[in-house]
Amino acid sequence: MAAVTFPRQPSNLVITPSNQSPWVGWLNAPGDRFTRAQLGAMKANNIDPNTHAFIITVFREATMREMWWPRGDAPPVFQFDCPVMSVTSDGRYRVIAPSGDVKIVLANGWVKMPSRPNRHLLDRKPL
Repeated sequence: MAAVTFPRQPSNLVITPSNQSPWVGWLNAPGDRFTRAQLGAMKANNIDPNTHAFIITVFREATMREMWWPRGDAPPVFQFDCPVMSVTSDGRYRVIAPSGDVKIVLANGWVKMPSRPNRHLLDRKPL
């Protein structure tokens, strides 16, 4: 299977002030690798964004709260780079999410296992 690339986040964001998603963040400029919040968290943890060697591409599916897609279709998928803080004993990664929060993702880079219509994406080749 060929490598696939997904957008970083939906083009139109629906923000719920009381329930922010850690998987949404804003860039300083188009084409930046990390969000403003990730850069701030990296600075607070003495991580140099230019030399940090352990970065993983994280994948997540859209939620019904943030966007709509036709019933029966696969949920849209988003991807973004996250610096890895550490690896847990079971092989998952502790990463700095786009919001600057530290979150744990699965060993395959997914926030959580994709839904059945997107399971074929688990066989994707690394980018």
